Amino acid sequence: MEYVRDMLGMTNNKVGYVYLIDENLKIRWGGCADATPEEVAALQVCTGVLLNRLEKAKGKPKNVEKSSESTDKTISSK
Repeated sequence: MEYVRDMLGMTNNKVGYVYLIDENLKIRWGGCADATPEEVAALQVCTGVLLNRLEKAKGKPKNVEKSSESTDKTISSK
């Protein structure tokens, strides 16, 4: 497990780490320790984007927040 910690940026073993992983096993969001309000909001938007993509892939469009739609376009263009 030690060799994985460095690759994931888990440098401090005294705090917790949270990662949002997409269906392709790519890390789309990561955080550690106490989250700021901005980090919580970013996680919520990123989660909405990924859920929206998953629902579209299944052929069942799902309405998520409007802000996630614009973020979806931004993330897709990168």
